[in-house]
Amino acid sequence: MDYSKIIKEVGRGKNHARDLDRQTSSQLYRAILAGEVPELELGGLLIAFRIKGEAQGEMLGFYEAMQEQVMALQAPVNMPPPIVIPSYNGARKQANLTPLLALMLTRLGFPVVVHGVTEDPGRVTSAEILHELGIAPRIFPLEAQSALVLGQEPVFIPVSALCPALDKQLKLRWRMGVRNSAHTLAKLATPFHHHVHWRLSSVSHPEYINRVATFFNAINSSGLLMNGTEGETYANPQRMTKIYTMHQGEQRLVLDPLQYPLPPLESLPAGRDAVTTARWTEACLRGDFPLPEAIRLQLACIIAAAGQAPSFDQALTHIDAVMARA
Repeated sequence: MDYSKIIKEVGRGKNHARDLDRQTSSQLYRAILAGEVPELELGGLLIAFRIKGEAQGEMLGFYEAMQEQVMALQAPVNMPPPIVIPSYNGARKQANLTPLLALMLTRLGFPVVVHGVTEDPGRVTSAEILHELGIAPRIFPLEAQSALVLGQEPVFIPVSALCPALDKQLKLRWRMGVRNSAHTLAKLATPFHHHVHWRLSSVSHPEYINRVATFFNAINSSGLLMNGTEGETYANPQRMTKIYTMHQGEQRLVLDPLQYPLPPLESLPAGRDAVTTARWTEACLRGDFPLPEAIRLQLACIIAAAGQAPSFDQALTHIDAVMARA
């Protein structure tokens, strides 16, 4: 490929850059992941897209190239559809409750895959909390598949195993000082290439909701979408947000926080470190104190969307019955 020509197109700044078509974007990102782009040109491309922002066609092309290299798993038979949870941000100010969400989904009978980074300077990753909970990462496809079928715990796959080439792109952040397209793509990755499943997705600002929903519809995939909690996909226990489903080309509001005001919090982890969060998560799962209402409502949205309860209210009843048996 003529990288200088592509840089000339996308590197003209936010107001004058031109978008690549989907096919060119796919070819370009395939070359990036293969390590075929020289360092100087790669840096120029990453910064250009950082400034310009990826157009819908570019993201679709990048996504196609990435998915070609993502680990493939099979959805277990005679089980609910798998839930895929990306976890790439971790905890910066408040405790990371992604592991609690994943463990609750497993308890409710869902096969669950969590994928993400294992460490992040200044943040507490889901991987660190899962380690404190005794949940080891799954590196190889066969062991990940076996754990998924057993359904005893969430399957955590480090991005370095899920897609090594993507992991390499993510790590360029620490060399370049800014994020790149890989940070958006990683949150869209899924090991279920040809199986019905649901992905949890989050945005940092409400204006991105429609953009992400349009992307999911373009790839004909199902997901639940909401404003994230410090970039993670669990519902913020201190401030409920709208939750949407994206399914069969339709975006639908399934939870309006105005209809479900959050009660006063009874308990949250005393700190954001992995050990404190893990011990609190265990206590919550034992029923020592109530599940945070925001997480309970999010779980009900997932259960109802995935067809495992005929209504939202019945999904809530099912969650309460499961927690009562803790």
